[in-house]
Amino acid sequence: MQIPRRFALPLAAALLALGASAQSFNYPNFSTSTGLVLNGAAIVSGNILRVTPSVGSVRGAVWYSTPLEVVNGFTLDMTFQFSSQVFGGADGLAVVFQNDPRTTAAIGTATAGSAIGYADDPFAPTNVGIVNSLALEVDTYDAGTPYFDVTGADFSWHTNGTGQNDAREAYSIGWVTPTVDFTNGATHTLKIIYVPGTLKLEYDGAQVLSVPYSFTSGGTWTGGGAVGGLNLINGTSLYIGVTGATGGVYENNDVIAWSFSSAPSLPTTYCTAGTSTAGCTPQIGANANPSVSFAHACTVSVAGAEGQRNGIVFYGLTSYIQPWAVGSSSFLCVKTPTQRTISQGSGGTAGACDGAYSLDWNSFQIANPLALGNPWNAGATANCQVWYRDPPAPKTTNLSNAVTLTYVP
Repeated sequence: MQIPRRFALPLAAALLALGASAQSFNYPNFSTSTGLVLNGAAIVSGNILRVTPSVGSVRGAVWYSTPLEVVNGFTLDMTFQFSSQVFGGADGLAVVFQNDPRTTAAIGTATAGSAIGYADDPFAPTNVGIVNSLALEVDTYDAGTPYFDVTGADFSWHTNGTGQNDAREAYSIGWVTPTVDFTNGATHTLKIIYVPGTLKLEYDGAQVLSVPYSFTSGGTWTGGGAVGGLNLINGTSLYIGVTGATGGVYENNDVIAWSFSSAPSLPTTYCTAGTSTAGCTPQIGANANPSVSFAHACTVSVAGAEGQRNGIVFYGLTSYIQPWAVGSSSFLCVKTPTQRTISQGSGGTAGACDGAYSLDWNSFQIANPLALGNPWNAGATANCQVWYRDPPAPKTTNLSNAVTLTYVP
């Protein structure tokens, strides 16, 4: 494949569509609380976000002030610590995703530490649990009946769909008791990775839980029964926060660091596919943006190609639009330097537009660690296009349109 000389012909900027960027926040410490809304007993103490202090029967909630996109995937990292435990310490923290009518004023019951600041008290219900929410409990206390907590130190995902959330384990869609007890007074980390359809949880760097769940269609309670998804803000976003509570047993429930990054919107196409001499206009796309941690599959695919033609998926780091050859309807949409991938046939029927090309992006990058772009970082982009043989065409070749992949964590 040869890269042609630059043509002087100007092209409309409207041909190029740029993908939406990720939404994010990052608090490596809490020397500032700008962007946060603190409710109840929550305070900033030094560089620590103290969701609840080691005082009996208090609750706290902290929300990022702006709704953030979750529907296409995200990564949330948190460093947390439980300290100054009295009578063993209670009740822990919950990472909450919600679209409650109270928005950043949302907080659970004041009457039960075991509701962890997001749910209602089943002994004295007052209908103040956070509705339309999903919560990850970092639960430090076995509350017994009727909560039926798994142990005194477990992670548990709770939701009641668009209804009022509930801390009883009947509302859990997945739980795990880690081998290293997070109530031991040390700092620990958790990472939530959401790939549409799956919630993954890492604890101190190791994956400990994977739960089938969709923010739009819901999941299944561990005891059986389907639970619906949430009503998302503008169909994409939720408020994200941390809640906590204490009762007759208490501790400092602290967040040391906290960050979030949404996945950009789905891979975006740009440029214009050339028309082959058989009248085919192959269209490129991808099922998802790639992940730095290979957290999910990423497949680049081309449909509508001319059958029985050899071709190559190639990519570069910068988008570009330039005519491919004099008299050609194709455009070169990727600026040099470029990286070729494997040569492949389109299959299908000669002369028909039923051919296709496909590239397993992750497999190629793993097998070619010195390929252009490696090592990839979150936010980096790759612009992909397909070059294929078309002997009667100018320059004996043609090109598809192009797709931009944006790396997520």
